[in-house]
Amino acid sequence: MRIGELAKSAGVNVQTLRFYEREGLIPEPARTQSGYRDYARRDLARLTFIRSCQEIGFTLREVKEVFDLHRILASPERAGSLKPGARKRFLAAAERRLAMIDAKLRILLQMKKDMSGLVTTLKHRQKPVCPVSGFEVA
Repeated sequence: MRIGELAKSAGVNVQTLRFYEREGLIPEPARTQSGYRDYARRDLARLTFIRSCQEIGFTLREVKEVFDLHRILASPERAGSLKPGARKRFLAAAERRLAMIDAKLRILLQMKKDMSGLVTTLKHRQKPVCPVSGFEVA
């Protein structure tokens, strides 16, 4: 698919795609005979993943780190040939990512609880309660 079609499908603009390509977040696509970029379906999946990561607060640097981890660990020969020091670094990076995700989940679950309480209060026409202070709103 061409760059405009991919951009529209992923909900980004063409300049964002070119930036991601320059930064190594998406691989350089094949080119058609006439020189147009020719993206594959996997590129759309990768863009969707990047956007999802950004929506939960990951920086592009952190997204790239996740991709690097996946690239190395997805290949059995690469993963099996990692030196102990490299394995420790990758493990530490993966554990940091997991801790970050857990922290975000805790925050989101608390926000969901607070919002559910507010919705319940409003549905039952009770006096609203501030989710931060716990006091009734006049």
